[in-house]
Amino acid sequence: MFFSHKNLFVATFILLAFVNVISTARAQEGSGITIIPASIEKPADPGTTLNETLKVTNESQEEREYYIYKRDIKGVEEGGVPVFAEEGAEKTGYEMSEWIALPSDKIKIGAQQSVEIPVVLNIPQEATPGSHFAGVFVSLEPPRLREMGAGVGYEIASVFSIRISGDIDDSARIRSLSTDKLVYSSKKVEFVARVENQGNILIRPRGPLTITSMFGKKEVVTVNDNLAGVFPKSARDLKFTWESEGTGFGKYEAVLALVYDGEDGQRTIDATHTFWVFPTKILLSVLGGFLLIFMLGYALTKYYIRQAVMRASGGKRVVSQRYRKQVGVSRFAFVFVSVMTVIVIFLIIMLILIA
Repeated sequence: MFFSHKNLFVATFILLAFVNVISTARAQEGSGITIIPASIEKPADPGTTLNETLKVTNESQEEREYYIYKRDIKGVEEGGVPVFAEEGAEKTGYEMSEWIALPSDKIKIGAQQSVEIPVVLNIPQEATPGSHFAGVFVSLEPPRLREMGAGVGYEIASVFSIRISGDIDDSARIRSLSTDKLVYSSKKVEFVARVENQGNILIRPRGPLTITSMFGKKEVVTVNDNLAGVFPKSARDLKFTWESEGTGFGKYEAVLALVYDGEDGQRTIDATHTFWVFPTKILLSVLGGFLLIFMLGYALTKYYIRQAVMRASGGKRVVSQRYRKQVGVSRFAFVFVSVMTVIVIFLIIMLILIA
């Protein structure tokens, strides 16, 4: 089974790029290539040289020849999928593939054997400050065939993210914090925070989402615990869920405070959002019970009054219109006021029970 070109980029970036905790990348289950480390992220000064080593392992049962090549990363699509630049593409200012020197463009690796590949990064003196990105690929097909879509095979990459010192812009903001609905029936809410990186360095915002009920109870959820990165001059959606036990009721306020590493220390960005929780099934069940009791009470009261009037009139039946005129209150007004009273009492009881 082989990777498609799209699936390759999804797997490479999500599992490799911009995630610190991952150190190994594999082509596919039971397949042939492993590269270590999966990502390299370091600071550097203009005019310096970095020496790195990639360990590539042929996990198949036969000797294979692999192609080694490099490619710039020009951006990130929705969901964290990287956009690798084609040859001759317009420059974004975050490239660094030209700085990378590889020992060769092909390498043979025996079955179940590993080879170390030295990678030299010659950072030019005129390198622009901020983060620069590129990937070193290992593939069974030449890069030209993969660009044309003519090749099918294994392809993995080690992603390089180098922060060049100088005039660093580390500004960012939470463009929006939202939920898919305004009113929920339970305390399970899906959030989306759109984080915009306005600077020139990669940021990994992480922090608490504090949710406060109308009664002052607070709950906290950690957002972006896996430290997903936001590419410079781009925006990324961070999706997360708040789920809590118990019954919720009323208005809730969510306050998101994200922290990321800036040039002079940690920086914070925040946003707020409000939503409502009404346990509709419980509310309707209890309200239906109250209405049933009210209607039964109303019918019994009406019957009692009618019997009392008949006894007072010597057993004669009093017409409805005459009775209403004597009393001075219509049945509609009586029913309306009674129903509203029941609803108010019900809401007060619910507030007392849930508070």
